[in-house]
Amino acid sequence: MRTTASLVPSSLLRLPTLLATGLLLAITALSAPLAVAESEAPKPQITSRQQDDRQLREYRVNGHLYAIEIIPRGGKPFFLLDSDGNGNFIKSSVTSASQFKVPGWALKK
Repeated sequence: MRTTASLVPSSLLRLPTLLATGLLLAITALSAPLAVAESEAPKPQITSRQQDDRQLREYRVNGHLYAIEIIPRGGKPFFLLDSDGNGNFIKSSVTSASQFKVPGWALKK
């Protein structure tokens, strides 16, 4: 009597293992360049100044202003972000400078 395993070629039995290994290698290969790119991202130049009853912190990379942190006296700080480089700053839900990334347009020299 033949069992099911004897009817299936051994190469087909190894297929799920090969697929899982290939998927793991692909994920590893794709994530490595991303980790390097994030570590190579330039640090922003932060300029701080007082204006009336609030403090402003301007975030620049390569001379491009992409974010402004507004810290009102006695109020809650908030950020204005220029996400596409058109000069229009929009209030963001971001609450910390570490939460946003430098937009691609600001990285251009």
